[in-house]
Amino acid sequence: MIFISDIHHGIEHLKSLPSNKGPVVILGDLINWIDYRNGDGIAKDVFGIENVELLIRYRKEHKFDERKNLWKKLYLDNPDEIASKMSKSITKQYEDVFDALLKNEVWIIPGNVDDVEIINSHLSKSVINVDGELVSYKNITFGFSGGGVPTPINARGEITEENFSKKLEALSGCDIICTHAPPKVPSLITDVITNKEEQGWESLLSFIQKYQPKYSLFGDVHQPVASKWVIGKTICRNIGYFRATSQYLELSSLII
Repeated sequence: MIFISDIHHGIEHLKSLPSNKGPVVILGDLINWIDYRNGDGIAKDVFGIENVELLIRYRKEHKFDERKNLWKKLYLDNPDEIASKMSKSITKQYEDVFDALLKNEVWIIPGNVDDVEIINSHLSKSVINVDGELVSYKNITFGFSGGGVPTPINARGEITEENFSKKLEALSGCDIICTHAPPKVPSLITDVITNKEEQGWESLLSFIQKYQPKYSLFGDVHQPVASKWVIGKTICRNIGYFRATSQYLELSSLII
């Protein structure tokens, strides 16, 4: 079993994944809206690089109102054409991702940018959505709880803290808790590139403190101040920004 997160349409990296190590567990964010390093992504394809550079600047400067207003303006300029371009680009990116994974068994939970309906339309015998599930593999129990932490951006994959907490309640028996976003610990949620604290789950932090699973695995924060943290007996691991690094975590590397 190997774990990856934040694919963000990193197709060439996906194609190079091994197929002999068991399931590929994806902890969310399959498509790429904006690559904050260079502006690439769906937003650039639809709105152009100048607007994307402005969106990036607003995020780095924590100007969420200005960013939200710019998004609204861009959508309202020609809503039907924009909606059509956006839909085609999103659909194409998901198709690319799943085509690149044809040789693998895949377990998925959604991230903050993901469209669950589109993900579910690609499910098969070898591709399963494990969100909200307890799954046993090699005598290890995994708990999965996907979705993004609510933010002013209001991305399509965000869910409420309450709904996330309800999913966690059913996962208390797990050895490894797998989520898209990290527990709300400052060093785990602070991104050194976007220059801000990103989002983290308060209920996940409480879950870890109460139940002490052996590991908490997640992604979401692309360049965190700390990629590892210990909470009581639980080792917390950000498994990496796959689009940028092609990094994956092997289950065999964890001490269970």
